[in-house]
Amino acid sequence: MSSDVLSSLSRDVIEYLDSISDPEKVRLSKRWDKDNRYETYGLNAADFTALYETFNPRFKALTPEQRMELADKWAATGNRTLIHLGVHLLRLSAREGSLTPAHFDYLDSFTESFQGWGNVDTFCSGVMQPLLEEYPDEVITLLRRWNASPSPMKRRTSVVTFTRKTAESGRYVDLTLELCGNLIWDWEDLVRKGVGWALKDTMRADRPRVIEYVKGLRRMGVSSTVTLYAIRDLKGEERKQVLSVKQEK
Repeated sequence: MSSDVLSSLSRDVIEYLDSISDPEKVRLSKRWDKDNRYETYGLNAADFTALYETFNPRFKALTPEQRMELADKWAATGNRTLIHLGVHLLRLSAREGSLTPAHFDYLDSFTESFQGWGNVDTFCSGVMQPLLEEYPDEVITLLRRWNASPSPMKRRTSVVTFTRKTAESGRYVDLTLELCGNLIWDWEDLVRKGVGWALKDTMRADRPRVIEYVKGLRRMGVSSTVTLYAIRDLKGEERKQVLSVKQEK
């Protein structure tokens, strides 16, 4: 019966996606993500909102185990939109408190399917940040492991988890600087941008310290992808002072 429920739900979701997708949406989505390698239905934010309103009652009726099973089924398609919907299923479980460290092996496997920054960032805000609130020690251990992972998606996850309100709380400044410091020379653009984002948001918690940290990165010659993203919130003289710092010979 469980298999029938999931198969029916998956079929209905895919039929819905087919009905609202079109080539122009797909083209715009791939241009925005700057990556043409992956299949996608090209949904925008309004499309996702409408989809959630349509299917959330059925998603919420699933058990956590069924959600994980369906998320895996969609991840196996290699379609970025379906992977994103899998992340949404896990987000529902995280909000309910039904994800625990006992599921970390599953999360470690599931993140292998991620394709692009959109999958990562929704996962960070919807799954990893709530888990960090409930199980800080266990989540930090996992993120330290992902910080050194061969997967650029996991490396991005290890720092983007420390953005937005999590960064602004000021509870993770030391840890964020540690994890970002391990990735300042990363060869993947999406990882470097993740580092810059984490530094930008952490600056809201400890402005003087992070500004000095970014100045140090500029002296080292770290990519401007990192440092310019990190100072996006700075204006006027503060910004000029950071930009005046040049790489040391």
